[in-house]
Amino acid sequence: MQLYLSDNMAILKAMDDNSIDSIVTDPPYGFSKDIGAVPLKKNKHPTVKPISLMRYLVRMITPKGAVCLDPFMGSGTTGIACTLEGMDFIGIENNAQYYEVAKARIDNSVGEVSESSNNEITLF
Repeated sequence: MQLYLSDNMAILKAMDDNSIDSIVTDPPYGFSKDIGAVPLKKNKHPTVKPISLMRYLVRMITPKGAVCLDPFMGSGTTGIACTLEGMDFIGIENNAQYYEVAKARIDNSVGEVSESSNNEITLF
């Protein structure tokens, strides 16, 4: 697992062309193509997604043991999903506060891997 507190373009330019197997992300927080700037919510990251949904999505497009990139890591949900699904993860976040949240959440999820024996999940 590699986590970067940096501008994502600087990191992406330095990567080998064949170093990523899949990219799973959502639009950067605070911005929507359709409506422009979106005010950040008071309590949590504005694009929070359930870990179960992200596990399902990364399993759909990333083979076990492969490398998944999230260039807009936010609070780290994709990284947690990759860790729980046995995939390598590269996360890039330019906001120091979100980077620290993501790092702590992903580090905590490493302990959950040994406890998670069921590969099937129910989304709804």
